[in-house]
Amino acid sequence: MASVVNIMSPMVSKNLITNLKTSPLKPDLPSLQHSRVNAIRNSPLKMMKKYSSRRNIVVSCLDQPMSMPNQLSGYDAVMKFYSSINEKNQDQLRSCISNDCFVDDFSFSKPFHGKKEAMKFFEELVNSMGQNVKFCVENVCEGDGYNAAVNWHLEWKGHKIPFTRGCSFYEFTDEGGILVIRNARILIESPIKPGGVALTLLKNITFLFDEFPQVADWFLGKPYEIIQLTLRIYGLFLAPLVGHVMASYLKLLNNMTEFFLLILNIIIKTQSLFFKWKK
Repeated sequence: MASVVNIMSPMVSKNLITNLKTSPLKPDLPSLQHSRVNAIRNSPLKMMKKYSSRRNIVVSCLDQPMSMPNQLSGYDAVMKFYSSINEKNQDQLRSCISNDCFVDDFSFSKPFHGKKEAMKFFEELVNSMGQNVKFCVENVCEGDGYNAAVNWHLEWKGHKIPFTRGCSFYEFTDEGGILVIRNARILIESPIKPGGVALTLLKNITFLFDEFPQVADWFLGKPYEIIQLTLRIYGLFLAPLVGHVMASYLKLLNNMTEFFLLILNIIIKTQSLFFKWKK
């Protein structure tokens, strides 16, 4: 059973202050600017009170020793990972991922298996962020073993971007004395806020599951395969029809636009000829 340890307790504060002195925090993250790093070095206790909520340590109630400063830290692995993304350092980013990495971003219908797929996903993420968008880490919560949960959001030149809050859960593995990501689950804030509609939808879905338990077992057994099959059927049968309808619609819209432009041109020329005749 896990419990949250107060980060301002003397033992934890001493360990964290030692970490801050020996391993300076990277200033490339928007949440940690140069001035704050210097302030932590000069007055660690004062800054720990101000930023104590950034890092929470969850330890077991069993007889397990507290992690020492020289041991591997999920917090350090998390900060290195996000620093690699912000700096667009693909070599360092690649060193943060294990060969058997599993990344499940809930915005995608299919998870990413292995280092090759995971790196392709993260490289596309880095490219889509442009030059000025950065990850800002809000809180890091470390659990028993090599686990960490992170709250974050995106910023553009220091300004928070709406609907970019997220929460990620990481499981690490030790590879040659370095913690690398073995399992990642990513949840991102949706711009659509269904509110009570989501509860109504959940109620209807659970009703169908209860009424048709065999179908529910079949669907929940392989949800990703079923979704992929549905998309494949759509691509084979419905996509050509929808594409044809959309093409016809766009062609009709284009013809209507040309017709109105022709009418407008006729009106303008008629008006011009009328004023010339009147003069």
